[in-house]
Amino acid sequence: MKTTRFKLVSMALPYVAVYVGLYVLKSAWITIGLYHFGIMAFLIADDPGKLLKSIRSGWNFTAAVISIVVCALIIPVIFIFWQYMQLEDTCLRATLTDFGLYGSSWYFFMIYFSTVQPFLEELYWRSYLENSHKFFSLTDLAFAGYHIFILAWFIKLPWLVVAFIVLTAVAYGFRYIACRFKGLAVPLLSHIAADISIITAANLLIRQSQTVNVCA
Repeated sequence: MKTTRFKLVSMALPYVAVYVGLYVLKSAWITIGLYHFGIMAFLIADDPGKLLKSIRSGWNFTAAVISIVVCALIIPVIFIFWQYMQLEDTCLRATLTDFGLYGSSWYFFMIYFSTVQPFLEELYWRSYLENSHKFFSLTDLAFAGYHIFILAWFIKLPWLVVAFIVLTAVAYGFRYIACRFKGLAVPLLSHIAADISIITAANLLIRQSQTVNVCA
């Protein structure tokens, strides 16, 4: 059984990766590489067979449909509200370029982010760091919190607060579903849908900025 101190160390992983990768080295690939390398190290040191088994269990059709549809709504929400959310005097395309995401690198990142990222995160946050707490937990807050340090490069402070609340609710929802149906099948598919929606919305915004020459 993992101690509270050990869980705190585990939950610090993405914060260290984001700080070193984005704030020091300014590289999205280094950031996600450090994060995922750390996740895999923790998973391998634990019980990878048991963790992987959780992916194949916990299926519920109704919960999956509702959750996936809600996650898919991220695309229109981001696309509609982006003009109010984005930091002034910043450009999504330019910022991503500064982080090494342009041309083929961006398209490879889109694929990786939509497939490997949700798989590893669900194994890590909802299985390895399993928590059966009925209400919001420190795990939910930690999951939401590290995203805020990434979003701080792109959106205004009031929207960071909104994002933190939404992400905490998402973390709790995924964890609740995993506990309720005793497996990660539904949270994993929902997480994939969410990440595809996020990366699709970002790509649409980039294409829009290229069309109207917003970043010139």
